[in-house]
This record gives sequence, structure tokens and C-alpha cells, in this order.
Amino acid sequence: MDKKLRPPLTGRTGISRLISYVDAVTAIAMTLLILPLVDDASRIGSADLAGFIRDDTYELFAFALSFVVIFRLWLAHHHTYEQVTGGTPALIWANMPWMLGVVFLPFPTELLDDANRESPLANGLYVGTLAWISAFGLIQQLIIHRTPEIRPPDAGPVALAPAGILTLLMLLALAVSVLFPRIGLWGLLLLFLQGPALRLVSRIRSPRTRQ
Repeated sequence: MDKKLRPPLTGRTGISRLISYVDAVTAIAMTLLILPLVDDASRIGSADLAGFIRDDTYELFAFALSFVVIFRLWLAHHHTYEQVTGGTPALIWANMPWMLGVVFLPFPTELLDDANRESPLANGLYVGTLAWISAFGLIQQLIIHRTPEIRPPDAGPVALAPAGILTLLMLLALAVSVLFPRIGLWGLLLLFLQGPALRLVSRIRSPRTRQ
């Protein structure tokens, strides 16, 4: 790889600029979610508003779901970097596919309409994008975990279990949405298993910690 393309090891200023850039990209992606609905609303004219809402119920649901999902992913990214004081080339590059997934998400969101409600391709593309973002969030945490010099000496251990379990559940939801089209996005309810799974992992680790 050309050395000119390699991001340098950065201090707090550099990582702050990266976080600000990620924040801006995320905000733009969240804004793009509403644009298709705004375009549809501009054609209502004298038509019945209740009818518009009724006809676009699933699209409104997809917008709300994606808005909450992107916000949740951004919040997880924010928590990941709370105690990061520097960056490495690997960490900086790992943010690029994460942002790519966030920017891409409005596209599969637009495909989620009544006609594609049970489409394996539409649902798979949507859930697959979420799995992609989650996976690269986990990769970033792994890099931070393996690079202690970019964290304060008194920082606690990086909690990898939440991101790891979330990624596994996302992949499971992806398989469900593709293999069982009638279930579709309801497969994302599997994400509610993250809490119980974390408690199970904690119980398994507790005896080892005591020893």
C-alpha cells in the first residue's frame, strides 16, 4: 500500500476529528431516511391525508425503525470511543466500512414497502447492512482492545461481549429474513436476546473470575 494513503498514528486531536466526521456522516444518513417520504407527501395535494398515512404505513415503520437503529449504532460507536485517546491506521480504516454501511442503509430502507414486505432480497439487504455495520463496530472494539497504548492507563477492559453477541444475533436475523420470508423484519426481534445472552456470559465467567 502506498505510504501516502496510510493514516498516521494520531493523538486525541486526530481521533476527535475522526469522531466528528463519523457524527456528520451519521447525521446526514439519518436525514436521508425521511426524503422519500417528503417526496411522497409533496404529491398529496388535496388528497386524503389519512389515506396517505394508511397507504404508507409500512414505509413510515421502515423510516422509524431505521432512524432508531442508526441512532443506536451511533450511540454504540460513541461509547466505544469514550476512552480512546489516539488512533492507529487499522482503527481509522475500520471506520470506513462502518460509515459505508450507515450511508448505504437509506437505500434498503427505501425498498421496504408493502410490495417487498416478504421479499427475501429486500429484507436480506436491509438486515445484512445492519449486520455489516455491527461487524465493523466489533472489529473496531477488537482493535482498541489489542492496542492499549491508545487508551488511558487506568481505563477498564474493553467489553467485547455486547458487540460480539449483537453481531451474532444480526447474522441470525439475516438468515431468518432470507430463509423465512414471511417472518421478514420480525426476525430482528432476536436482538432482544442480547440482554439474556450477556447475563448468561456473565454467569459463565463469574466462577472463573473467583478462581
